Amino acid sequence: MSFDLSNTAVLTGDIVKSTALSREERDALFAALKLGAEAVAALQNDDPFFERFSGDSWQMLVQPRFALRACLLMRAYIRQESKVFETRISVGIGAIEPLSNEGLGASDGPAFQASGRGLKALKGGQYFAINTPARPIFILADEVSKRWTQAQARVLAISLMCPRPTQETVASKVGIAQQSVRNHLSAAGEPALLAALEDMEYSP
Repeated sequence: MSFDLSNTAVLTGDIVKSTALSREERDALFAALKLGAEAVAALQNDDPFFERFSGDSWQMLVQPRFALRACLLMRAYIRQESKVFETRISVGIGAIEPLSNEGLGASDGPAFQASGRGLKALKGGQYFAINTPARPIFILADEVSKRWTQAQARVLAISLMCPRPTQETVASKVGIAQQSVRNHLSAAGEPALLAALEDMEYSP
């Protein structure tokens, strides 16, 4: 594992209105989350550290600078599957103890604890949280991205990768016209989201 135990981002999530979903829908949602976790792992050049637990909850480890991009990618991957799929995500950044042999759910440390507390504190329509001064950015990114359509999410799931693919590449992978990609990205608020990501990932 390439994570710094003294400074790691723990993402804890649960499914919104999970009881309204069939078992097949929940399984499809978690399959999409797993694909999202693999995309995040590719950003980090590492194996995905993602686990499902308690039926409708999940956890993942991420390098802190990729925390917001990971939240957006996880939402993009589930939203492209269904417009009713949604997950809360709480990010806790800090130290973690060496991972338990029983998995992420049995692991501990300040970042795990902060992530869990943040998830419990989420109320109403706010679905992203973080335990750092970046909280306003996460609130705004949550508000922008929760409005994504399935078509927009399908494009964002590719466009949010690093290095950023060209619109021509995205169009080829999705199977739509480049102009449609441009329209989807604009409507999805990608320019503002990319500015926020650049500030979080590359600021000293």
